[in-house]
Amino acid sequence: MEQDLIKKYIAGWASEDEKDRIMAWVKNDPKNRDELMAMRKLYDVTLWQQSDVIGHQKKTVRLNLLSLVRIASVAAVFLLLAGMSWYIFDLKQQVPVMAMQTISVPPGQRVELTLADGTNVWLNAGTTFTFPNVFSSEHREVELNGEGYFTVSRDEKKPFIVKTSTYNVRVLGTEFNVMAYAKTPMFEVSLLKGSVEVYSDVKQQKVLLEPNMQVHVENDYLVKRPISQFNNLLWREGVICFEDEPVDRMIEKLELYFDTQIIVENEAFKKRRYTGKFQAKKGVEHILNVFQLKDRFVYEKDEEKNLIIIK
Repeated sequence: MEQDLIKKYIAGWASEDEKDRIMAWVKNDPKNRDELMAMRKLYDVTLWQQSDVIGHQKKTVRLNLLSLVRIASVAAVFLLLAGMSWYIFDLKQQVPVMAMQTISVPPGQRVELTLADGTNVWLNAGTTFTFPNVFSSEHREVELNGEGYFTVSRDEKKPFIVKTSTYNVRVLGTEFNVMAYAKTPMFEVSLLKGSVEVYSDVKQQKVLLEPNMQVHVENDYLVKRPISQFNNLLWREGVICFEDEPVDRMIEKLELYFDTQIIVENEAFKKRRYTGKFQAKKGVEHILNVFQLKDRFVYEKDEEKNLIIIK
């Protein structure tokens, strides 16, 4: 039996025909079953070692879980893997048992991963993302608290659903961005390719998006409009963009991306609007220092309280 096919089966990527081939091979000879179990144990050990590396190395790390998860960071990577339950196999049932995984992205960083169905996901700073190691036979559901950019692998029989704290996004195969941090009222979906349906069963609202359109919440209702600023999607490259941004929204984003509290006491500053592109790895103070070149204001930073006061 090909080693790549066995690895694919262990990782939960095998098709139904490939699973049947593996099971027939296992039944054919007890030694084959032992080989499968040995590879399974080796896979578990590899996962353990790689997750341990993430917790201790202070440098950029690329994680190769049979190409399942890839991490890209603009600086040091401290990836918090919350409740990681990987792959549990029951040879009697001959199918992998679904296990949920949760990734939390640290401030100022971003994460890229590939799901079991081939869907590619970028996650922005401060985002929590929950997904299964294998999808069910009926649908593909994930949960997002934060911002994510999705390139969904098309499967007409199994729609892909992104659940957030307010609205859900249903797709078949497409490319789109979702901003939905639960601790803020901001909600926005931008569609680049294909089509998506943004909906809420509770609020009984539904909007269908076409390419280069986006939807946001206004007065508790979904409002559709053309995408005005594609630069806002550059966060995947570690770039934070503001385009004639009002201060209150700019501050809200900085608080989310850098996990800090910012209090504005300067009344004149509150009325400003700002434009600029910044590398996230340079931090929030770099952004404020650049804006100080345009307008007169000062700020104080309280390290203990994780607080910035603009005066």
